[in-house]
Amino acid sequence: MGVVGLLTVLSLIITRFSKASSMAAAWLSRKRYQALFLDLPEDLTSFVRKYMGEEISEVELWRSYGYLTGLQEPFINVMRYRMNHIIDVLPRLKYKMPELEVYCYLDLKCHIEASRLSEKLLLLETRERVRKGIKISEWRELMHDEKELARVGLRRTIENISEVVKKYSKSTVLYGSFIKPFKDCMKSKGFIVEPIYLQHYWRSPLDILRIMIWIRGVEYIQDEMFTRCVKGYLKYLDYVISSDDIDVAHDKWVSETKPDHSSPCNAGVLP
Repeated sequence: MGVVGLLTVLSLIITRFSKASSMAAAWLSRKRYQALFLDLPEDLTSFVRKYMGEEISEVELWRSYGYLTGLQEPFINVMRYRMNHIIDVLPRLKYKMPELEVYCYLDLKCHIEASRLSEKLLLLETRERVRKGIKISEWRELMHDEKELARVGLRRTIENISEVVKKYSKSTVLYGSFIKPFKDCMKSKGFIVEPIYLQHYWRSPLDILRIMIWIRGVEYIQDEMFTRCVKGYLKYLDYVISSDDIDVAHDKWVSETKPDHSSPCNAGVLP
């Protein structure tokens, strides 16, 4: 139950895995709501609506995404893999709920910059796999940049959603980042966020490091913890690289390494 006087917004928690996308699509098909907010660049909203109305194809939708962001095909494919089932179900949602309004809420500049940092992460991962030792200073710099960008992106997300969501009594937001800051910021705007968790998901060591940095600050994370998390993440990447399916790779990592709550840099479970 929400707090009296505050509007409750459902937040459907999604991850980068195709399985999560499939479960989210099934949930969206079962429920009824007036507005749906997608974690895609806000400039893509008009194209998503055209796609829902079957005015453009899915291929044209992703081509528009590429034009807007200027991203290369590998990065576009990552987003397609994460969103595929949700995108597929949108026309059916419009047929089921003709009055449904759909919005994309991510800041375009932040989204593009996040992709640039992902590319920087990829280069750093490659270097770490061929050299001896962990370059903690480079990881600190990257994690600092990620956190600062996340702060800016969160502020723009809150602005984009809060300006519109108050018009609807039933809204659903697809959200794929750390949920607590989003909940706190939305509450300050007069909204209660009710998370909907569709699956148990073990976070990778790097995701755990990101959460620790968000909560405590990069300067307060000791080198030893950085090293343990990065080494754990590089082992995690061994599973990803050796598989054609990131879902399968992640499940195999969980099964074979048996992540433990007692080791904060090894894994964390969601919820």
